[in-house]
Amino acid sequence: MGKAPQLSSAMEDYLESIRELAKTAKVVRVRDISRRQGVEAPSVTTALRGLVKCGMVTHEKYGHVELTAKGKSSARVVSGRHAVLRLFLRDVLGLSERIAEADACRMEHAVSPETMRRLTAFVRKAAK
Repeated sequence: MGKAPQLSSAMEDYLESIRELAKTAKVVRVRDISRRQGVEAPSVTTALRGLVKCGMVTHEKYGHVELTAKGKSSARVVSGRHAVLRLFLRDVLGLSERIAEADACRMEHAVSPETMRRLTAFVRKAAK
């Protein structure tokens, strides 16, 4: 069995968006993702094809989009990295919410698992 494909930062952003949209919507559609990501619908469709190939989402042409169990797991990891980084930047470094959010979004894709483990422990300890 081969190694799972590495997701690009854009693909991780799509997973995170689908996860967030699914929290409040009955169904997630391409147009919803397009609005949230600030991209055109054809870009979303192209990204979804890649995510389907990776087993992260199900999507039929003109239908709704759902995260698979694998997609939910990956989206949860990305969202968790984002949240810890945002908290660190805002609460520990004292950056504004706007800057912390923007920087966390960029950083969440580049941080190693070891750095995230240590950063998570640090943020938890600092919150006590």
